[in-house]
Amino acid sequence: MESPNTPGGFSTLRRRWDRLRAAIRTPEGPTLFKETRDRTLSKRVAPLESPGASPDDGPLLESMESPAIVRVGYRTFDRQWLVGDARILDMPRPTLWEARASKNVFSVEQHSDAIKDGPGIVFSALIPDLHHFNNRGGRTLPMLHPDGSPNLAPGLLDGLASEASIQADHHDLLAYVAGVVAQPAFTETFVDELTTPGVRVPITRNATLWQKAVEIGREVIWLHTYAERYVDPASGREDGNVRSGWPMDAQPKSLEAVTTMPVKLRYDDARGQVVFTDDDGARNGAWGPVPREVFDYTVGGMNVIGSWFKYRKKNPGGKKTSPLDDIHIDEWPHEWTLEFTELLTVLTRLVSLEPAQAELLEQILGGELITKDELAAAGVRWPESRNDRKPRRKVSADALDIFGDDGS
Repeated sequence: MESPNTPGGFSTLRRRWDRLRAAIRTPEGPTLFKETRDRTLSKRVAPLESPGASPDDGPLLESMESPAIVRVGYRTFDRQWLVGDARILDMPRPTLWEARASKNVFSVEQHSDAIKDGPGIVFSALIPDLHHFNNRGGRTLPMLHPDGSPNLAPGLLDGLASEASIQADHHDLLAYVAGVVAQPAFTETFVDELTTPGVRVPITRNATLWQKAVEIGREVIWLHTYAERYVDPASGREDGNVRSGWPMDAQPKSLEAVTTMPVKLRYDDARGQVVFTDDDGARNGAWGPVPREVFDYTVGGMNVIGSWFKYRKKNPGGKKTSPLDDIHIDEWPHEWTLEFTELLTVLTRLVSLEPAQAELLEQILGGELITKDELAAAGVRWPESRNDRKPRRKVSADALDIFGDDGS
C-alpha cells in the first residue's frame, strides 16, 4: 500500500505501470504501450545517464521492476511526474537528462512560433517537456553543461568586464536575462522582432542598471523554480518556500476545500477569488486573494492557471495515446491544493515585479548598450556551428561535487 502522502501524479504512474506490466505479454501489450518506430516492447535502448533515471537497458519484455519516477517541468509553472526510463520515452534528449542536476537552471524560450504576450523566457529547476513553454514547442538552454561548467559563449564574462567594467559570473548573467526578458513588457516592446525565433537580449553598459536587473532577476528565477534556485535567506528567498518575505494579507490562501474532482474553473471578480466548480456550477474549492491579472497570466498565449487546471479536473485534458491514459486520479489529493496555492503565490509575486521590470527595461533601452560586435572585438567567441554548441558531457569528480543530489 502506498503512503497517504504519495503525490497524486506519482501514484497514477505506478498504477499505469502495473497495468502495463500485467498485460505486457498479451495481445493488449503493444496497444497499451503504443509502440512506435523507435520504441517497442522488445527493443533494447541505452539508459539515460541521469540521477534517478532507470538504469535498465534490457527490453521491457525482460524487465519491468519498480518504475523510476521523476519530477519534470511539464508546462510553464506546472510540475508533473514522469517515468524516467529511456525504453518508454519517445525521443528523449540524453544531454538534457545528463544536465539534470541539483544546481542547474533550464531556460526555456518559444523557438518555433512568434509570441505576443507574457514573459519572453521562462525558467525551470526541472528538466522541461518539449512543449514546456506554452504547449507549442520551444527550446531549452541549461545554465550548466552536463560536466558542470557554465553554458556560455567563450570569453563572454571577460568581454563584459573589459568592455563595460561589469564583473559578473554565470549566475549573475542568467539573472540579468531574467530581470530584462522574463516580463510582458519585453514581449510587447519587441513583438515585431520576436516574429524571428530566438530571444535577443539588450545588454546595458550602465553598471547600476545591470545590478538592478540582476537583483530582480534573482527573485524571478527563484519564483520560476518554486524557490529551488537562487536561494538567499538574507534577501527573503528561503529554500523551498515561495511565501517567504511576502506580506500575509497578500498571500493567496485556500479558502474553501475541494471535496470532489472539480469540473470547471472561473474567477469571482466580486470576491477576488479563483473558484473551482462542479457539474452544476456549485462552488467546489476557492482561493484568495487573487488579483485578476494573476488569473489572466499568460505565457505565449497559454493561460497558466487554465493549463494547470486542465490536467487536474474530473475529466483531464491533454492528448490521449493509450488506454492507460484512462487511468487517472478520481479523488482530489491534498497535495494539489498545496501546489495550486504555490502556483498562485508565484504568479502574484511575479505580477508585482512587472512594473519595476518594465521601468528598468525602458531605462536600459534609453541608455547605451553593448553590441554583439563590440563583445566579439573584446574576445567573445560567438557560436556559429553545431560543433560550437555541443554540450560538454565528460563529468569530472569536481563536477559531481557541484551537482550534489538530484533536483527533482
